[in-house]
Amino acid sequence: MRVRLVHVTRFDYSADVVEGVMEVRLGPFSDSTQRWDRFHIGVTPTGSVRQYVDGFGNRTHLVTVGKPHRTLEVVTRSELSTTLENPSAVPSKLPQPLPPSDQIDFLSPSPLVPALPEFGALLADAGFTGHATSFDGVVTLTRLVHERFTYDRNVTTVGTTVAEVMRHRSGVCQDFAHVLIGLCRAAGVPARYVSGYSVSDLPLGDAPLRAQASHAWVEAYTPTHGWRGFDATNDVVVGGGHVKAAVGRDYADVSPTRGSFRGRADQQLGVMVEAYRID
Repeated sequence: MRVRLVHVTRFDYSADVVEGVMEVRLGPFSDSTQRWDRFHIGVTPTGSVRQYVDGFGNRTHLVTVGKPHRTLEVVTRSELSTTLENPSAVPSKLPQPLPPSDQIDFLSPSPLVPALPEFGALLADAGFTGHATSFDGVVTLTRLVHERFTYDRNVTTVGTTVAEVMRHRSGVCQDFAHVLIGLCRAAGVPARYVSGYSVSDLPLGDAPLRAQASHAWVEAYTPTHGWRGFDATNDVVVGGGHVKAAVGRDYADVSPTRGSFRGRADQQLGVMVEAYRID
């Protein structure tokens, strides 16, 4: 599937601010499952934009605006192709073993996904018998999160901990991803957080699919399939209907925007995403 994306992030400040510095992780991200052909980032007011690659392989843009401003708008425009038609199929070539550094990063507790006893308790309560390291085992864990947790936009924030989510069993895609990561790691499966976009319902033509924010899911590593995506929010194995922007241990590594400014002002964040199918 060929997709065109427009992602607008706007910060409004109650007073003039200066020396705004922001990290942006909204792509481009090309790998064996997608090819990012075009990417442009624009900043208003005009500022400095520098690109680097972070420790997880994400292309990251560092935006700096020195002049006084009350509004900061970052717009990314992308064109890409998703190429994974059947994510459940075993690849023709056996995946390479996971390097020790990746095993440490994606099996160990991370800042937002600590090793909670609740993960082991949920596995035991569900009668999980230790086949999690298989592809089908992760499919089962994905369905477990989908069935045991309720999607609700009004009960969590970016600052809600995964321990709180485990207690009240509800949240949004970020929370579902953190819970699934915790379950995978507790069962011995390397797992990482993915930020991006869900475009599975995208119609062909000029009418865009509009969303208020990006999407989140999990990639887990199994010996048969290597890294594959699992979306607990929608209970699907991730294929051509998802666009990957960045990966990390948890949300703290892949926040779409993160920064600071100098000045005394309140800020308000607005996000708009449009996706178009162009093939």
